[in-house]
Amino acid sequence: MKGLLLLVVLLTCSSSLEAIEPNQGNLSGLAEAYGFVMGQNLSLDRISREYPALAREALLAKLAFERTFGDIHDQLNPKFIEFMGEERFREYRAQLEGQLNEMNGQQKITRAIAESFLEDVRKRAEGEIYSPTLEYLLAIRFGDNPVQEYARGFRQRFHTDGSGKSLGVVMNLQLPQSWQEQEGNRPHIVRKWKSDAGTGMELIMLQVRGTEGVSITRADVAEMMQPGEIEGLVPYGGALQDYGMVSVEGLPGYFMDFDLLMERAGMAIYQKLRQYTFFYHDRMVAVQCSAGALERDHELVETQFGKIKPLCAQVFNSVVLPEKYLKPEPERHGGEDVVMPSI
Repeated sequence: MKGLLLLVVLLTCSSSLEAIEPNQGNLSGLAEAYGFVMGQNLSLDRISREYPALAREALLAKLAFERTFGDIHDQLNPKFIEFMGEERFREYRAQLEGQLNEMNGQQKITRAIAESFLEDVRKRAEGEIYSPTLEYLLAIRFGDNPVQEYARGFRQRFHTDGSGKSLGVVMNLQLPQSWQEQEGNRPHIVRKWKSDAGTGMELIMLQVRGTEGVSITRADVAEMMQPGEIEGLVPYGGALQDYGMVSVEGLPGYFMDFDLLMERAGMAIYQKLRQYTFFYHDRMVAVQCSAGALERDHELVETQFGKIKPLCAQVFNSVVLPEKYLKPEPERHGGEDVVMPSI
């Protein structure tokens, strides 16, 4: 069972959604992750009881899983209690556990099946879990520190072949695995990735635009960074907060942080963004990371933006342009080392 009982409780509860920090879109995913871990733990406990010789292996498998994902129940229990109330949560957790135990008890577990399951749990600890449960487990584990998900190697790889919106740019990029890839809804947005398995409020976007046939040099970028010039790169309604020059793959670029207040469907939306931009031939390529919410939740946006800035730097630093390695590079001169901004 994929946590459907708990899902029904969550969907019928009238408490504020802010207690679990997401939106209606992720309730089923959280419930499924919760039930997934509960079912796994119940099976490990049964193996320990019925095959004492495997008890040590069962414990080690459980610990390996928790080293990767943490204690999922410890992380979600307080949020569900706040959302539902402690009494209702305990009642429905007991019902969920009872149904899982009933299902578990209907299945015969031979020693061979037990050993196979222990191997499955060890593989799960390495990330071999079906989607989207894996993405929700990662979002729960690393939601407060998303760059750690990336650093631990939970990444997805994206490649542009130069067709379509990529405007001839062939490049590789690595993103955190729990962020869902989505099609960009504007002509210059090649792809976008949304946090929390596609249900969060944080975005990473890859953009490509033409420069009208002009190849931008490091000197050109330095000129763009002058006071009175850089402000012109900020979208209408935005307020520049920080900026500087960067380089990736030996190419000139810059970063800028800015705030943006916009109206959409009658609501005031507040965003904080970091954008890395570099220039390759007559193309401008940007990796833009943002956190946003209703204007009244501006403090939450500030907090979330502080969490994704280090991740944004790592994603930008993963850019690889394979074509640059197919022919000899021109000799580099001083001052063209990669310079990343402070975060």
